[in-house]
Amino acid sequence: MDSTAIKFLYTNAFNDIESARNCQISISQKEMELQMININSRYSSYDNSYLNNMKKQSIEMEIMNLMNKRNNYINSSIGYALTIAENEVQENNGISVASIVIGTISSFILTVKDSFNISIVNHSTLSLISSKLLFSGINMLQLKNAIERLKSVCKVI
Repeated sequence: MDSTAIKFLYTNAFNDIESARNCQISISQKEMELQMININSRYSSYDNSYLNNMKKQSIEMEIMNLMNKRNNYINSSIGYALTIAENEVQENNGISVASIVIGTISSFILTVKDSFNISIVNHSTLSLISSKLLFSGINMLQLKNAIERLKSVCKVI
């Protein structure tokens, strides 16, 4: 794979993780709105429980949609990063660009806790790359560590 393709994948991976961050910010804002509705309903002198329930359901649906969108962005970013990693393993590159992207993705996934599930395709690719790296020796240590961390964060065995 040439450097232009690697740069394209690298840029797309970071763009998708940035989009996932934006979704996470929106999720946090919506969760705050839910808390405000709960506080309002608890201390309000008016009985507006029907309206509050409608607002809560609407916000909860928005949160679910944002979570799905965020997870799709994360999986897309992982896909790009794993494509770069596969190329590095094939070419036996000592300096790893993929490890930078994978490290960023792993750190972000840690912030969303357990509400992320890796796609089956990414799960399989991650396991395959990890297996290939078992025999790579010390020259691909940076990539090997990044892959193992991503496996741990995504709960891939």
